Amino acid sequence: MALLKNARIPRDRRSTIRLYTALTVLFFATLAAGTVFGGLAIRDAVRQERQEQAQARAEGFAKALKSVLQLTDNVGRALSEAFDDEGLEGYDSSVEAYLASAPWTRAVILNRDDATRISPQDLSVAMRALPVPDDGADQRKIFGPFELPNGKRVLVYRYSFDAGNLELVVGFEAILEAVGLLELEETTQLSVRTVATPGPDELATAGESDLPVEDAIREDVRVDNATWTISVAPRALSVGLFDWGRAFRLAAGLLVLAFVAPFIALLLLFRARLRDNVNIRKSMMAVDNLSRHLDVALNASNIGLWEHDLETNVQIWDDQILRIYGIEGESHVQTFESWCSRLHPDDQARFRRFSWEDAENDKGFLTEYRIITPGGLEKTIRSAGNAYRDADGKRKFVGVNWDVSADKALQEALAEAKARAEEQNVALEEARARMEEIALQDTLTGIPNRRHFEKRLAAAQAGGAMPEGMNIVLIDLDGFKTINDTMGHFFGDDVLRYAAETFMNNLGPDDFLARTGGDEFVALMPAASDVGNFAATVTAAFSKPLRIDGRSCRLGVSLGIATAEDSSDTASDLLIKADLALYEAKNRGRGRTVNYTSNLMAKTFALKRLADELQEAVENGEITAHYQPIFDVRTSTIVGVEALARWQHPRRGVLEPKAFLDVAEQLGLLHAIDDTVFQKAVAVIERSKAAGVPLPGISVNISSQRLRDPLLLEQLASFNLPPDTVHFELLESIPFDRPDTALIKTVNAIRKLGIGIDLDDFGSGYASLVGLNQVRPDRLKIAGQLIAPITGSEESLQIVETIVRIARTFNIGVICEGVTSKAHYKKLEALGCFLQQGYYFSRPMDEDQFIAFMGTRSGLE
Repeated sequence: MALLKNARIPRDRRSTIRLYTALTVLFFATLAAGTVFGGLAIRDAVRQERQEQAQARAEGFAKALKSVLQLTDNVGRALSEAFDDEGLEGYDSSVEAYLASAPWTRAVILNRDDATRISPQDLSVAMRALPVPDDGADQRKIFGPFELPNGKRVLVYRYSFDAGNLELVVGFEAILEAVGLLELEETTQLSVRTVATPGPDELATAGESDLPVEDAIREDVRVDNATWTISVAPRALSVGLFDWGRAFRLAAGLLVLAFVAPFIALLLLFRARLRDNVNIRKSMMAVDNLSRHLDVALNASNIGLWEHDLETNVQIWDDQILRIYGIEGESHVQTFESWCSRLHPDDQARFRRFSWEDAENDKGFLTEYRIITPGGLEKTIRSAGNAYRDADGKRKFVGVNWDVSADKALQEALAEAKARAEEQNVALEEARARMEEIALQDTLTGIPNRRHFEKRLAAAQAGGAMPEGMNIVLIDLDGFKTINDTMGHFFGDDVLRYAAETFMNNLGPDDFLARTGGDEFVALMPAASDVGNFAATVTAAFSKPLRIDGRSCRLGVSLGIATAEDSSDTASDLLIKADLALYEAKNRGRGRTVNYTSNLMAKTFALKRLADELQEAVENGEITAHYQPIFDVRTSTIVGVEALARWQHPRRGVLEPKAFLDVAEQLGLLHAIDDTVFQKAVAVIERSKAAGVPLPGISVNISSQRLRDPLLLEQLASFNLPPDTVHFELLESIPFDRPDTALIKTVNAIRKLGIGIDLDDFGSGYASLVGLNQVRPDRLKIAGQLIAPITGSEESLQIVETIVRIARTFNIGVICEGVTSKAHYKKLEALGCFLQQGYYFSRPMDEDQFIAFMGTRSGLE
């Protein structure tokens, strides 16, 4: 048994050795596997950490670069607007301030049509040599990069405006330095492309040129037509404080010594440390980015930082404050006393009494003061500060200073401008009041004008309606246009002044008179005024011949009166009523006064309807002509025919001229009606020739409107009428008293065309022998009003006989119209009036009836 036992012992040991060997192999295999996997995990963690660092750096640099480029862009826009708004003076000051605050800008170039201006001037030669293309298509564009003689590269920002363009020459390396890229050249690369993205043009680059593409972190910053690309590569695993191979060997040794548990604990602790480092680095980079942004912003805004130690009275000033105070290059460490010595003498006493403790209790301060720079320049500074305690618990103040001299100067200039503007406003108000006074007065007559009347009318109905009993009197001068045309406009002005004076002399102190248009006046008279007496006095004054400025004339006045009867009458209502009354006064024969009644409104509506229908009648061809023969009673033959206007009304049938001629004259339609009748008369002449019954002559009425048509003579000549084929009958009321009148000239020109001239309705108006002598008509037609009573009135017969004798004296033929009976015919024949026209012989006929009549009858039956 013992032998067997002894024999088994070596076998057990071998088994144990094999077991321990297997366990050892398994341990080291496990250790090796753990080491390998742990090393790989550490490598991945380090690579991830450095990738995140590279990403954070790229983002930080991109943000800083965007801030610098945005600032450059804003300044370029501001300088362009400064030149547009303020000219070279404001432009130079803005350029100087910008170059001082933006060290990456080498020069500012202003290109105008007439010259190029380069700031600073000592770089003008180098700047002029830049091969910048002349491309003004875009408002803003970036060109470059270009290399200067000193080897530095620059980009050119161009801003176009109406008068030229502005170019900012920006240093490529200077921008990289401003955003901190040059500090890490071994792991970063930056490129800029200045063509439209994407594009094949050459890149400008800086930093490491052989970065691994697969691991590089890229950030693009696009500004207009330029693309800035920042590439940051993570540091190699073999570079830096941490060597992952050494860590691998150390970890393996520790695993050997401490077996698996210490190795795992160490691995976990190390990974936690890596995460903390990543977070710390991220925080530090964020603080660094914020610091860079703050520096760029403060430099661009010309704001300086200071710090004051309450225990030592020592102050720390940054570079910007040194520039503001004009002491660049001096120490950043100053004292409160040295600061006080730089103040304006008038401000020193106030600040030497300044209490930092009070400011601390007030939780800060904001104040202004003036300084005197070493160069003698006075500046106004605005300062703000707040108290805080540093990490050691020391009480300090931190604050900012900025130069507000330009703002103060602008405020003072605005104050002066405001004072001047107020003075000018006072002067303008005085001038406005004077102009208002002038604007309310009629310059010709010196009485109030239409605008003044409207204001007076508005004041009168301030309560919403016109006061009861208030009167509006519209006054119109009858025949003023004729005087103005025949006696000249200057005499017409004298007539208007005379009329205004006459009206004013007959008005009371509470009455108001205004001239509202050419020969139109209006009076506003309260209930207490005697409107009837005023109307009667004025009408009587103008009913007699007037002598004005040594010349005689006849002038009448028509008055329309409207009175406010109750609170429902407004000023507008009264004006309409007064206008209707005036219209009625003129229709009744002028020289009359009419008070408004309700019947006038109905009559006005009827006239308005008639006017509208007549307008449509002219346009629609409803105006036609009827024809009435003229007989020679000695031979019982037809010696002529008169074409008479008729209106073929669609509802009322055929209307004679007395039903619509007054309205036609008011609407200015007489011209069109005369032309229509004339055209139809010419057509009848041609038709009668074609029918074999030629007319001996045709008479057509012509109005003064038609005589004043400048195209009349040309139109008449175009018809090429045989002599004496047509006679124009002129109304006796047309003024022919002056030999040089345009109407006389027109009549004589018509006569030269072979057209006879007759004077119609003679004896019914105011024709004078002078006018008869001037016109020298071929025939005159005695008005029917004079013919009608001759059968029963010897006086009427004598009047007609007198007219016949006058006509014979002037060798003028006579036609008697309105012959309605055989008794008329015989008495007129006894007077030697052989040419007669009237119902006794024939009534007017339409065209078809007349042609048939002429074909079957040529004399009296």
